Amino acid sequence: MSRIADTREVILTSDSVGEHWSAALWDPQTGSILSTYKQAGALTHRTLQLLSDSYLIGADLTKPRIHIWPLNNPTPVSTLRLTTPGKVTALACTPSGAYMVAAIAEKLFLWQVCNGRLLANLSQHYQTVNCLSFSTDGSIFASGGEDGLVFVWSLYRVINDERSVPLHGFSHHSLPVKDLQFGHLGARGRLCSVSLDRTCNIYDPSGGLLLLTLVFDVPLTSVCMNARESDLFVGCTDGNIYRFNLHEPPRGIEHHVQVRKDGESEGLIAFQGHKSTIVSLSISIDGRYLLSGSNTGEVHIWDIASRQVLRTLDHKGPITAAFFAKYHGNFRATDLEPRLRVSNLQRTSDDFDGKQTAIEVISRDRNAADILNYESYVENGIDSDGAADSHTRKLLEMLGEIERLKKINSDIYQYSVKQVLEKDDKT
Repeated sequence: MSRIADTREVILTSDSVGEHWSAALWDPQTGSILSTYKQAGALTHRTLQLLSDSYLIGADLTKPRIHIWPLNNPTPVSTLRLTTPGKVTALACTPSGAYMVAAIAEKLFLWQVCNGRLLANLSQHYQTVNCLSFSTDGSIFASGGEDGLVFVWSLYRVINDERSVPLHGFSHHSLPVKDLQFGHLGARGRLCSVSLDRTCNIYDPSGGLLLLTLVFDVPLTSVCMNARESDLFVGCTDGNIYRFNLHEPPRGIEHHVQVRKDGESEGLIAFQGHKSTIVSLSISIDGRYLLSGSNTGEVHIWDIASRQVLRTLDHKGPITAAFFAKYHGNFRATDLEPRLRVSNLQRTSDDFDGKQTAIEVISRDRNAADILNYESYVENGIDSDGAADSHTRKLLEMLGEIERLKKINSDIYQYSVKQVLEKDDKT
């Protein structure tokens, strides 16, 4: 059998039973378990997350806490207790691992990971938040809830603005939103949402516009897009998965999707292999393989081109997370070399109790005094190794070269005009 995925990718999964492990790391090429993460029980749906390239986190199914494991160790970090104000219903982290957002009932809590500081407590939803998603550049995040609402938030505004109002709010869904995903183009990419109202909405998160509504015949529970944002996949309550080509969009904003039935030649063809609700979808970075998890405990690895199941990863209970992830060096490291620091989480904000706060500057291989030195960031600033002088020298050389090229261009123009005028005089 052909190799399923690039060696830089692995699969992370969790289920609602947690009998033998809380989360597992799989080799997508062989379907074998590479490592497991234990001693934490079962994890809540849509909370298993990579924290940069250093840690794995997931929210407890029954308790108000978040578990954290080093990527190279099956045992949680004993010195950290990531206790939350309530039981977490959804969790998301920035790609850098610097910030973490947790949904607790209808509220959102934002923490700075390095010092555990609670930066914001957001109240915009009316009912429980089911799903959270960060853009690939970490600048914005989205929330979707049982109230059918979708909000897009600016991370910068949430951290710096006391009002903490969302950038955009969408109320196009009439039933609970079950999944959200940003495209791979950062804040300029698309945002997709699916709902039990049988619709998949595609938004422009920067402009706050509804671009397309796809109407299906069955309730939708999961969604994902490939890296090019050309193919959209939706999972349904009946176990089917459908693929929609976004490079051939319909003319109208609302489009009723036609599913191909026996004897018909038009419509979408289903990926058929599950017998119950699809709760998780993920696509490999090369766009060749699809990962799907269901309520009956199966995780299928699909070949997208042929719609065939290549392998099945069996679990003891309903899947709560299943996704492709980059194979970081810390997965196999003997000694963990974390890129970030993690601290215990505050349960109340410093801003709420009136205490003064201090922000700790954490650097890597750089003097903290240099980071806070304004002179090192301005053109005339001179650091200890003369980097500023070198930068200024190169800039002056480039400006001189531009002036020289301008003069050459002007001389060529003057010569050409002179030759044309002399030719006209002779004729």
